[in-house]
Amino acid sequence: MFRQMVQEFVGQLSELDLLLQYLGVFVISFIPFVESPGGAVVGSLIGIPIILAVIISMIGNWISIMFVILPFNALLTKKCYSNKEGFIYNRATKARERYDKYGVPGLALVAPLVASAHIAAFTSLAAGANKRRVIFWHSISLVFWGILGGVLGGYINYDIMP
Repeated sequence: MFRQMVQEFVGQLSELDLLLQYLGVFVISFIPFVESPGGAVVGSLIGIPIILAVIISMIGNWISIMFVILPFNALLTKKCYSNKEGFIYNRATKARERYDKYGVPGLALVAPLVASAHIAAFTSLAAGANKRRVIFWHSISLVFWGILGGVLGGYINYDIMP
């Protein structure tokens, strides 16, 4: 059923005007768990040149991650979780444990495989990571995963083309 929904969605998107296709790939890359790799795959499957699909999906994913990093960095100041109880303190404690184990680079680079870059960015910030470091490593990660998604989409498209 999921496969059929994806095929229908890709089919409908491929029939739209070129500008709407670009916008569709841009919006798809905003979605957590889909992000730049998914946007790049969909873009290449609907006929957008792979490099352009990768760039559009990376820009969309980067903007969506900034929507997490910038407001949550302001929210997660010491004033918000200095109280030793409550939801934010508990989440910050768990985030700190994961951050201590993997660091910002590890969380950013592995996140698309196990969760979402959005969750990894929040986790890094909740653990006390520097905002600039989080932005840097998540930018590196989404470029890497975006290119990988573009290559995968190109391969799939090449494989299904007659």
